Amino acid sequence: MNVIFEKIYEFDHFVLLFIQDNIRCDVLTPIMTVTSMLVNIGFLWVISGLIMLCFKKTRMIGVITLSSLALCLILNNVCIKHLVARQRPFTTYTDLYPLIKKPTDYSFASGHTTASFAAVGIWARFIPKKFAVIAIIFAVLVGFSRLYLGVHYPTDVLCGVLLGLLGSIITYFIYSKKFDLNKYKMVKAPVKK
Repeated sequence: MNVIFEKIYEFDHFVLLFIQDNIRCDVLTPIMTVTSMLVNIGFLWVISGLIMLCFKKTRMIGVITLSSLALCLILNNVCIKHLVARQRPFTTYTDLYPLIKKPTDYSFASGHTTASFAAVGIWARFIPKKFAVIAIIFAVLVGFSRLYLGVHYPTDVLCGVLLGLLGSIITYFIYSKKFDLNKYKMVKAPVKK
């Protein structure tokens, strides 16, 4: 088992060094910094969910989005991060340099990525496809920004994606047991003949 973890750490380190040495540049750095900042403490997703609450047509989407975010916050930031207690990459490897203020909490799993996929995992079920695709692309960009900025390992981000999607599936399932969620979808499924 230790051999597997060693290989994972080698892979994580290799990817982060590659990004640091080959992809970081003056054009991308402000974009990645702003992308990441928009999702600090789930800000963009929470605000979006709160705005959805203000309109009858999107109120249920807002409720489910905020519920998914809350579930993932509890699972990740309260439970998983403290159980795994993985140090940040810049703490473990002295050849990695973060581009933003060093976070002081644990690294696994990425909270920014988890929140992003907790929200878009819900939105993809309700909003028109073209908007869902934009939200998914942004969520992927958030995950990449955490690698680019040097504050998470690739496996932190990958597990954040999985955890966020799992949280959104669980939340959707719970609400679907109590409500007919099809009537809240902004794009109706085609009627079969």
